[in-house]
Amino acid sequence: MPGKVVPPALGELRPVIEAVAALAKTFPALPGPVEIGRVVTRTTVALGIRGELHTTFADFEAWRTVLGVDPADVEHRPLATVQTLRAYGTFHGVPAVVTAYGPVFALAQVA
Repeated sequence: MPGKVVPPALGELRPVIEAVAALAKTFPALPGPVEIGRVVTRTTVALGIRGELHTTFADFEAWRTVLGVDPADVEHRPLATVQTLRAYGTFHGVPAVVTAYGPVFALAQVA
């Protein structure tokens, strides 16, 4: 039987909260919402910032730019009618994972 998952204490989340506050202060127009807590990065599970964007790929591009993620490092997963873009980055030393969801034709509209 797996062990009980213990949620992080507020003090453990402080660096993440401070990073989100810095994002809000420095980039107030950056699309939200975001969640704080455990995120799955490419190499580990850590406390960080997660953004799930169901808006436009232009919003994703704004996040990708702020996080300094090279376009070549973005994961693209196309399906029949939906696709996802995922970027793994950091902000103020805190991991950030941003995922965008949208119809297949929408990528051509961003370019």
